[in-house]
Amino acid sequence: MTDAYITRLARCISRMDGKYYDYAKRSMAAENEVYVLYTLSDGGEHSQKNICDDWHIPKTTVNTVANKMRADGYIEFTKTDGREKLMRLTPKGAEYAERALTLIHSAENYAIKRTLERYSAAFVDAMEAFTAFFMEFDEGYDG
Repeated sequence: MTDAYITRLARCISRMDGKYYDYAKRSMAAENEVYVLYTLSDGGEHSQKNICDDWHIPKTTVNTVANKMRADGYIEFTKTDGREKLMRLTPKGAEYAERALTLIHSAENYAIKRTLERYSAAFVDAMEAFTAFFMEFDEGYDG
């Protein structure tokens, strides 16, 4: 029975990853730029390493995207956190992110609204717990 749940969940995750990829390709921004914009659109400061870890994009790719977005006036580097430079969106970048992420955010808002109507906020708590346990396994795996 557990295997059936795992298979269903893995398929859902794969389909969602594919849909994020599809929405990113349909946006006005380059695909990897969308992932950088998505992370920075929370208004905070993030390192390139943070973006690499969250989206599984090579650091050289994120660095190339960040430098282009900086040259375009969309991001600025703010300070250094240890060895990592932090970056954030400029006002121009925030406007660009809003336009570029409209489709993704609309799809997310539609899906979460429909899901929470049916299942409650415990759904998100459960997904966070599953993700944490899934990540935790790798930390102790030596096989």
